[in-house]
Amino acid sequence: MTVTEFARQPLDRPDPAGMRLATVLLPGGVAPGRDWHDVLPLDDRVALVIGQVPRQPTKDIAEAVVERLRGALTTQLLQGRGPAEAVLALHRYAGYAPEAAGTTLCLAVFEPETRSLRCATAGHPGVLLISRDGWVRQLIGSRGGPLASGYPDLGGETVETVGQEEIVLQYSIELGRCHPDAGLERAVVSLVAERGPDPRALCERLTASCPPDIGDAVAFAFTPSARSNRPFALSVPAEPAKLSLLRKELTAWLTASGVSEEDTFAFVLAVGEAASNSVEHGYDNGRDGGLVTVTAEAGGSGAIRITVSDNGRWRYPPVADHSRGRGLLIMRESMDEVLVHRGEHGTVVTLFKRPSRAPSNGRQDPGGYELSVAKVGEVVRVEVSGELPAASAPALRRGLLTAARGGVFPLQLDLSGVAGDVEGLVLALFSVADAASAAGRPLVLAAPRTSSVRDALATAGLHRIATVTDALEPAR
Repeated sequence: MTVTEFARQPLDRPDPAGMRLATVLLPGGVAPGRDWHDVLPLDDRVALVIGQVPRQPTKDIAEAVVERLRGALTTQLLQGRGPAEAVLALHRYAGYAPEAAGTTLCLAVFEPETRSLRCATAGHPGVLLISRDGWVRQLIGSRGGPLASGYPDLGGETVETVGQEEIVLQYSIELGRCHPDAGLERAVVSLVAERGPDPRALCERLTASCPPDIGDAVAFAFTPSARSNRPFALSVPAEPAKLSLLRKELTAWLTASGVSEEDTFAFVLAVGEAASNSVEHGYDNGRDGGLVTVTAEAGGSGAIRITVSDNGRWRYPPVADHSRGRGLLIMRESMDEVLVHRGEHGTVVTLFKRPSRAPSNGRQDPGGYELSVAKVGEVVRVEVSGELPAASAPALRRGLLTAARGGVFPLQLDLSGVAGDVEGLVLALFSVADAASAAGRPLVLAAPRTSSVRDALATAGLHRIATVTDALEPAR
């Protein structure tokens, strides 16, 4: 992540599961674009990296080097590599990329479930672990010189267990220069003794004393959180009156897992709709007996995955009943991903959501398009016309899913009236096609063979998940 991108992000980002994390950046006026700092939530680990690439001819080149190194590191971590192996791979990479040779970095990997911390460095200070009673130890682990120079340490890694009352500090070289002669250690000990293990207070105090005529001063600080790492599992009788217990227990688990109030509301709403569908459509409003089972687990990135399952026999609502299908629509609007599997042994709904973040900008749907909705027999047809830039994708997606009742009713789109920018159309259609496919009713898209819309559909690969045709068949 480049300095510009980092500075534009809100610092109060949602914490990864299992840790209270603070990140502070004090932009400097020297050699912009060279600094590299990122937080990478993985499945069951969180990787934190701070580093600096050598001086480059231009800022753009420096930022490009940072992005290539970030991609190479992320690939290693996603393949399950530990810090020492990942940094060794970067040494090898820098040997083939001279512009990256000489890069310094500190890579720390934290496992919230075990509270274990591993570190590897390349010409950069290791992380500090500070206890409340004034003890400071530096986690070196596997270390070596800057990338593609010196001799990387090929030995084993040191694994430290972070105490519940300890704080971990990772900092840039520039921040260390702001506190010379062991001043950084004295500063952190004093602050922790005064304020306790407060990651935000520590980062802000350390960066406050840095002069403006240096490079970027960056600090990451975290403590293990008291979040619950246990999975959630509850089965209740498939009766409408029993769903209140389910909502209550799920709310308690989400709160204990550190999920925000906003996301907790979204999960409870979506799970409530899925469970109500099981009771109503799978068990005939509870008259068939049976159970509704909900399981949930939190990943290292703070994302939550919940399944709602039953052993009933699904009954589709009548197509003519316009009051039906709202539950699936609500689920899709509340979650990042919704998967529905209906089989002979029951229905399983999987709900997935990442931690919510504030919108990156205030753009609203530009409203440069129109939707004309009509029912043709048991099919919903929508004529889409106008321009659809990227900013229109969320509103268009909502409009189409509403027309199809979240994918319950078959949906056919006439795109012959679309002209100009179609990026928003393509983005929205992927979500709509997924919803239709999950409901067993493939999406049909009609666009003239020689049109720019047809070209965009083919380029995006939508023909693989939807039926693309030249024109819709005449209504009967």
